[in-house]
Amino acid sequence: MSNEVTFGEDRARSVEGRSTVPGASSGRLLLLRHGQGSLGTDDYDRLSPLGREQAERLGQRLRRDYDANWPTWCGSLKRHRQTVAGMKQGEPDRIDASLDEYRVDQLIGSAVAQSESLGLRVPGEDAFADPAAYLMTFLEWFPEVLSVWQNGRLICEGNGDWSGFRKRVLSPLSNWQEELAAGRSLVVVSSAGVISTMTAELLGHDLAWQRDLNIRLYNASLTELALDAQGRWQAVRINCVNHLDDPRITLA
Repeated sequence: MSNEVTFGEDRARSVEGRSTVPGASSGRLLLLRHGQGSLGTDDYDRLSPLGREQAERLGQRLRRDYDANWPTWCGSLKRHRQTVAGMKQGEPDRIDASLDEYRVDQLIGSAVAQSESLGLRVPGEDAFADPAAYLMTFLEWFPEVLSVWQNGRLICEGNGDWSGFRKRVLSPLSNWQEELAAGRSLVVVSSAGVISTMTAELLGHDLAWQRDLNIRLYNASLTELALDAQGRWQAVRINCVNHLDDPRITLA
């Protein structure tokens, strides 16, 4: 894990000991993970009661610490749109399917089917029977699945290849960068795979760092990035959940 940014804390990213926190006039890119989904049910893609509460608290933080009028983008998944609604920020300014998550269930299914040829260990049957109870087992295993997908060894027809996913989720950035360079800020609600991919790409981190952040991003967490005076991306905070207390901090 990088020693420049501590996941889950409000920390300024520094280079050679110098603070690189952009000035107050810099545009900010707020990357927000959706509230808790309904893991272990027949429809994960909807917020749980706790997920709705997380979204409400996230919205309260935005109104307290930021400008509530910043444009809001989100993916097209139900949990993305429900999070925006729960934040009480009004309707999203844009719903963009390029911000949709990969299908975790299809990645896992492909990994299990190809595990022997990939030399990939697989969790036991109990874990698949009750994924909510074995969440940590899956989170510890999932970086191995991501790694073989990212290096092209895992074939997953439902998701395509990693390079296609990466290209898709990064496609809005050129438009956003123009807005941010002009001092305008943006709120984006999406999922852990999308946010970790964007954050790693913009900060210049490798795929191992991306995989680590991917499984550590909390529901309703806030990641804040900004451009410095030289046009370089800097992290203001990553995976911050100061607006949630312990019983409301979840990973899925």
